[in-house]
Amino acid sequence: MAKKTATVDLSQLRDFADQRIEFIQANPWLIPAGLAIEMIPLALLIHGHAKASIYKKKLQIEREKTKQLTIKAHSGHGHCHHHNHPKHKGHQHFSPAVPKQLLKKG
Repeated sequence: MAKKTATVDLSQLRDFADQRIEFIQANPWLIPAGLAIEMIPLALLIHGHAKASIYKKKLQIEREKTKQLTIKAHSGHGHCHHHNHPKHKGHQHFSPAVPKQLLKKG
């Protein structure tokens, strides 16, 4: 195949650039409006990324809590066996709520 050469008429490019400059000078409000239109998706992207990282960290924390509760439940050390001991008069046994991940549906 033969190579095609592209020719550019510099006078047309200059005329086009001059038309753009005149258009912007006649409508200067287009500059902030155009920037705002470009900034909105960028702001949404940054906001979404920040929220995703926050929720990812919260999920990691909840998974670690669930893992710790599972280990505690399986080890049998989760209960206080000293209810009648004199040091523990009035002591109430605290049993944390079981996370939803541990409850079996069925």
